[in-house]
Formats: sequence, C-alpha cells, structure tokens
Amino acid sequence: MKKDLQHFESLFRRLQPRLFAYCCKYVEDEELARDIVQECLIQLWENYENISGSYERYMIVAVKNRCISHFRTLRLQSKFTESAQLKIKEFEFHPDIPDPLTDIYMKEVSELLQEHIEKLPDKCRQIFIMSRQEGLKNQEIADRLGISIRTVEAQIYHALKSIRIGLKDYLPILYFFI
Repeated sequence: MKKDLQHFESLFRRLQPRLFAYCCKYVEDEELARDIVQECLIQLWENYENISGSYERYMIVAVKNRCISHFRTLRLQSKFTESAQLKIKEFEFHPDIPDPLTDIYMKEVSELLQEHIEKLPDKCRQIFIMSRQEGLKNQEIADRLGISIRTVEAQIYHALKSIRIGLKDYLPILYFFI
C-alpha cells in the first residue's frame, strides 16, 4: 500500500492511546512508554508500504518487542554495573592481589595517555610533565620557565582538555579501576 498521510494520521489517533496503555502495563514508566510507542509509530511510517496484514497487529507486536528489547538492555546494563561493582569491592578488599585484566587495561590506557602527552605542543607538554609527573607547583614551573602563572595554568588546562578528549572512550571504565 502506498503511503497515505491521512490514513496514517487516522491510524495514529486510533492506535496511539491503546498502544500507550498496552505499553504502560509492561514498562510502568509513562515517559518511556510514550517514547516506545512513538518509536514504533515512526517505524510503522517508515515501513508503511511494506507491511502486509493488519497495521494494528503490526504495532502491538512492535511495541511488545520494543519493551522486551528495553528489558534486555536493562538486564545487560545491570549485569555490567553489578560486575563492575563486584570488581571494585574485590579490589578494595584485596588491593595487593594482582588482576591480569586490570593490569592489561591499565597498561593500554597508560600507553594511550603517553601517546597523547607526546602529541601535545612542546611547551604545553613540558609544562604538563613538570606539573603532573615531576609534581611541581604552578608557581615553581612559572619561575623555572620565566613565564606567568596564568600561562602555566592555561597550558595545563589545554593539556588536560586534549587528553580528556583523546581518552573519552576509556574514562568511564577507567573510573572503576582507579
């Protein structure tokens, strides 16, 4: 069937309240139910010409499948969070016991960090190393290099921002290990 906007609008007005109520029975969150129904209605419009059979049946199945998918995602997120929390507790109780996976991960992150430090402009890299690796205070760096403390602060800020952007994919997981 060819896309017919009036027919679709009529379907929308007729099905949306029923689909919303149906979805609320599963997810028990009205905002989430609205989003799921909306996504399914968009999916219906995108596949409108290819659907054979009842649009109503199609939508009920689509909403049910989207709810199931939502719960699977929640379960996976819960397992990941639970696993990460267990890892943190294990580390807190036994910080001296080495963990090969943590060691590998930390080595990889350290190498990436070093690569990003090496990519910094010369002066910025020098200031960052003096601050973070040598442990010098900003005033000491400014005195040694004959520059203002504001320049030191700006260079450190620039370095941290650059590194944070470069390691953005690793930061959420890195917080679990540090």
